[in-house]
Amino acid sequence: RARVLCVLLRYAALGAHGYQAALCADGFETLRSALGCTFECFASPLNCRYPSYCSAFADTDRFFGSLGSFFAFHPTEGSFEANPPFVPEVMLAAVQHAEALLRASEANGRSLSFAFVVPTWELLPFHVQLLRSTWRRGEPLLIEAEGHGYLDGAQHEKRPEERSRASSFGSTVAVLQTSAAALRWPVTQIGRAH
Repeated sequence: RARVLCVLLRYAALGAHGYQAALCADGFETLRSALGCTFECFASPLNCRYPSYCSAFADTDRFFGSLGSFFAFHPTEGSFEANPPFVPEVMLAAVQHAEALLRASEANGRSLSFAFVVPTWELLPFHVQLLRSTWRRGEPLLIEAEGHGYLDGAQHEKRPEERSRASSFGSTVAVLQTSAAALRWPVTQIGRAH
């Protein structure tokens, strides 16, 4: 109970539950079936989809499956969902970290893939770098704001009918992959995986 209390207090202290919003179940299922995604690069014990994930606080979250910060995580293969907090500097750092991991995995012929879900803030550096990345496969999927939403970061405090929140802006889904991953999990030119 003390560990649960520590997690609840830590995330409550952050406030801004919008930073912790997650994909809905259908979004995760689509990424799993199309791209083999079974790991979240940015989650918390309160909104994770998979048993293992990365989160902001390794000290409190490790008891609930977290492997720590994405920025200290160095996978060499696998397929990962990356929906970072919608903070421009964090999103840019996430794209840069993923690109460094992809470079290392490409050199070793490994299959490494990241499906990024970020706001469509086209003029900001993270979005420009993501779409111009040499690792991007297929065309990005651009989703209008009216067409989707997210699960609230405070979903554990809400009634089931209140857990979803409409997106305030469009979202971009872009896939970054090594050559081996592109063969294993191909992405079509319209931004959707096979």
